[in-house]
Amino acid sequence: MTCTNCGQEISDSAYVCPYCGARTPISYQQPVAPPANNDMAIAGLILAFFIPIVGLILSCIGLHNSKQMNGAGRGMSIAGIVISVVLMVFAIIFVIVYVVVLIEVLNAVADGIGDQLNDPNTYVGLAAMVRAKLPF
Repeated sequence: MTCTNCGQEISDSAYVCPYCGARTPISYQQPVAPPANNDMAIAGLILAFFIPIVGLILSCIGLHNSKQMNGAGRGMSIAGIVISVVLMVFAIIFVIVYVVVLIEVLNAVADGIGDQLNDPNTYVGLAAMVRAKLPF
């Protein structure tokens, strides 16, 4: 490269001209900024394990933001969405099984089996009856 001030040939990596002391265009370059973090994707992935519905919402926002951030956090957002949905499905199945078992136990008590709870064989029979009524 040549110096814009004196016209002498100088090194391409020089910040100033060694002949006249003028600054070269390379000295005005801005430092490269570090890549931005997708905070919504990070928060969504973490909260997916503890509060799945909040994790799902934040992961969806993080996925939307990743399009504007050149894909930063896209993988974390997708992982947060998948984990949130899977945990919510497990929670729904758990609640359904819990309600079915609770209803069956209350029906058994209402049918008079509750009077025989002192007999150890009653527990075995009650468990078998509950398992027979489950839809799974």
